[in-house]
Amino acid sequence: MKLILPIAVAAVLLAGCSIRKGISDQLPRLSSQSTKSVEAYVQCVQPKWTALTQDVSVSNKDGDARIDAHDGKAKITERLVITNNAGAAQVVLYEVQKKTYDVHYRDEAVSCL
Repeated sequence: MKLILPIAVAAVLLAGCSIRKGISDQLPRLSSQSTKSVEAYVQCVQPKWTALTQDVSVSNKDGDARIDAHDGKAKITERLVITNNAGAAQVVLYEVQKKTYDVHYRDEAVSCL
């Protein structure tokens, strides 16, 4: 009986490691620091990405933010994770692009740094 609990815990931990979290499991295409605050960076990027595709969402939590863009026609999914780093924004961009690579989302993210 005492052996079952450690085995069960190990099995749960291993199962958790095998579950994919989606786009954020990809290697980032961009990781950079901005002198802007998280809010100022989001306000810069959001309209630029909305000009590229209408399917853009922003979520905020505990002073950090995430911007997701999806273009089903071009098969592009983009995610910017923006975290507060001593008053500045730490920016990490993840991408999944199925067709020809489109650099526009990355360029717009860089332009706001």
